[in-house]
Amino acid sequence: MFDDADDDIDALAERAADPDPGIRRVAMLALGECVEPEAEALLIAGLGDADAQVREAAARALDEHDSPAASAALAAALTDPTPAVRQAAAEVLADRKDASVGPALIALSTHADPFVRAAALRGLRELTLPAALPAALAALRDTNADVRQEAVGVLGYLRDDTTLPALMALATDPEPAVRHATMAALVFVRSGGPGVAALLAGLHDPNWQVREEAAFALGKAKITEAAEPLSAAMQDAAWQVRIKAAAALGKIGNATAVPALGGALTHEVSNLRKEAAAALGEIADQSGLAWLEPAANDPDPDVRKLIRWAMDRCRAA
Repeated sequence: MFDDADDDIDALAERAADPDPGIRRVAMLALGECVEPEAEALLIAGLGDADAQVREAAARALDEHDSPAASAALAAALTDPTPAVRQAAAEVLADRKDASVGPALIALSTHADPFVRAAALRGLRELTLPAALPAALAALRDTNADVRQEAVGVLGYLRDDTTLPALMALATDPEPAVRHATMAALVFVRSGGPGVAALLAGLHDPNWQVREEAAFALGKAKITEAAEPLSAAMQDAAWQVRIKAAAALGKIGNATAVPALGGALTHEVSNLRKEAAAALGEIADQSGLAWLEPAANDPDPDVRKLIRWAMDRCRAA
């Protein structure tokens, strides 16, 4: 219940039915903050309003109402004729983890409109429903890149080894966004197993963001055979890639990476120097001291702190 007597649920219900769409729109926004049970029903009804701005406001306000009924209404709103309404519904659904709406989203993954297909898959991503696997696999062949990207995301969350061949095929997709999503999805691969080759190839992708994601995934998965390729990636033209490569090398912990990391301690980008110093500390090999000690007076205090920590670790090794 609102503190202002004029903003109680009865007053808001009257405003939600006002002939003026501007008043109805404001009522939808207020209902999003209302805890009364009737508020959700009014918002769901608002998704059927004749005015698109009212429907959009209702969709966004339903972010505060997480019942299965609200989720089902938002899923239905993905087919709204107005793009702004569909986008609002898609954004709210993507933040939910309501498995009850899974069947409806799976059905929408084959909708004629590619926006609807992509939005449905985005909503399925964090639900991690095994039932969504066939739909996501089928969507990998979609002619729309956004749909393929979202399908990759669903498979990445499911982490099912049987999907690796299909994911690996997307590592050479013509669209960089799809390749980037594929690198992220392959984070569940294991050393020596399928999928590693696609991540290693990703370190040479023409798009630096794909290379960056490949380096991150290799580190998160602690792919031991990636130490040499990641060391080579420390010379990448994009410093963002070098940062992720340095972090990955620290996680893998192979002392062969020490020279590549040590060389980065003089790079102009302080964040790269930080990651290199941190990685040398994680590897904790005495050979790192030859690189750390000359850099001990780095102009960045955060880098100096990490270098001191790394030196202590290397000396104790």
